[in-house]
Amino acid sequence: MPSYDYVVVGSGIAGLYAALLAREHGSVLILTKGSIDDSNTKYAQGGIAVALGERDSPRLHAHDTMGAGAGLNDREAVRILTQEATDRITDLIRFGVPFDTLEGQIDLAKEGAHSVPRVIHAGGDATGAHIELTLANLAKLSQITVLEHSLATEVTVEEGRATAVRALDCASGKTKEYGARFIVLATGGAGQLYKYTTNPAVATGDGVALAYRAGAETMDMEFFQFHPTALYLPGVYPFLISEAVRGEGGLLRNLRGERFMPKYDAQGELAPRDIVARSIVAEMDASGADHVLLDITHLPGPRVAARFPQIYRFCLEHDLDITKQPIPVAPAAHYMMGGIRTNTWGESTIAGLYACGEAACTGVHGANRLASNSLLETLIFSKRIVQRTVLAGRRAAKGRRAPRLSLAAHPQNGRAPPLSLPALQALMWEKVGIVRHGEGLATAARILALWDRDHRPAAERPDQELGNLVLVGRLMAEAALARHESRGAHFRTDYPQQRPEWRRHLIFQRDRL
Repeated sequence: MPSYDYVVVGSGIAGLYAALLAREHGSVLILTKGSIDDSNTKYAQGGIAVALGERDSPRLHAHDTMGAGAGLNDREAVRILTQEATDRITDLIRFGVPFDTLEGQIDLAKEGAHSVPRVIHAGGDATGAHIELTLANLAKLSQITVLEHSLATEVTVEEGRATAVRALDCASGKTKEYGARFIVLATGGAGQLYKYTTNPAVATGDGVALAYRAGAETMDMEFFQFHPTALYLPGVYPFLISEAVRGEGGLLRNLRGERFMPKYDAQGELAPRDIVARSIVAEMDASGADHVLLDITHLPGPRVAARFPQIYRFCLEHDLDITKQPIPVAPAAHYMMGGIRTNTWGESTIAGLYACGEAACTGVHGANRLASNSLLETLIFSKRIVQRTVLAGRRAAKGRRAPRLSLAAHPQNGRAPPLSLPALQALMWEKVGIVRHGEGLATAARILALWDRDHRPAAERPDQELGNLVLVGRLMAEAALARHESRGAHFRTDYPQQRPEWRRHLIFQRDRL
């Protein structure tokens, strides 16, 4: 069995950044189920939040992060995120990421729920693509071993420690095992759980499923963020319309042309994402429409085209000139706040197993992620993982203990609709979506349990991914069913209020649930 100091699963910004830092301390293998640059990172438009402005500070950034998180943020994780932000941006600049400047200074944009402009970007709305390209090229030129089209299927645990990763060669169908001193899961989110999503096809929750099956804890799985503004055109895959469009002055209007956000929240279009998404749903329900309009036509056309080149170009390719026409938009699944439970050093609850990026739950986002904190979180905690492995002899605190929940036992009897990706996506969108109800959640949990019981994945990538999605969907549905309140991105019509006794985390762990 080939063995490495580090096996990193995933090739987005989390995996690449961790691998580039880890190469200074040992041998590194990256396992990625697609090509090295096939990830969510390159689709990130808005940018990275960092306190660089004269009126800004890490303390104010932390205040905004906590405000968006609806009382569930881990304070220490937030402190680390905001205090270490400038150092990690310096790392990206050193790697060669070309952040946009204005009069010799890094340009700062404003997004929802931020008190001041603090979002830096590259290529206007192409931030993720620039970061991914820069890091992927560095990885290719380094001494990092990269195995593309290799899908991780199992984390081997021996005597309580993660020791190896089994991976499926998607071309040959054969499985191979790779030993490691340290395993880093950086596999991204699970946006493919939903019928409408801004995520690419690779976002299938693989890391959470791997960690859960290995016995690691997962946390906050009920909190999934729906981006308020995805392009809504018949026959066109949902395309993210960055929050920065609203930050630049874009206004949300219903199909009658009426601006509606001020009646839902004093911050208007720049309210936290969960509020904006639910407000759009309310407007659509009231009028029977399937979308609303995002209007930026009042801004100078050249400025819009220069600030949002990807959005402008994509829409123009579909006969929509956003400088002259409002953009039809509707909410879509976007970002998973929950994931593999880690401490502030990226350690999971299994020795030797780490997680970073969207697959991890550091507690920094709480119940609702502040815009443009995701890429920053990835940088901060990927770096801390490598720092921790260098000092692996030290012992890290795991945080406060919390009661573990149990997934419902597999139903002994009963039948479910035939399992397919579209059937799963429709179920999650309808029953575990933006607005939830206990009855629908119970129905979803029962069907997901039956699918989980009966699905026996074949040795091929799509079937393996479907099995991972079913498991992650179960964790989400049962966590949402267990939380008897509405908080952040989790909204239940049968428990519409936030309740102080539910200011706690829901944690799941296999066999001890």
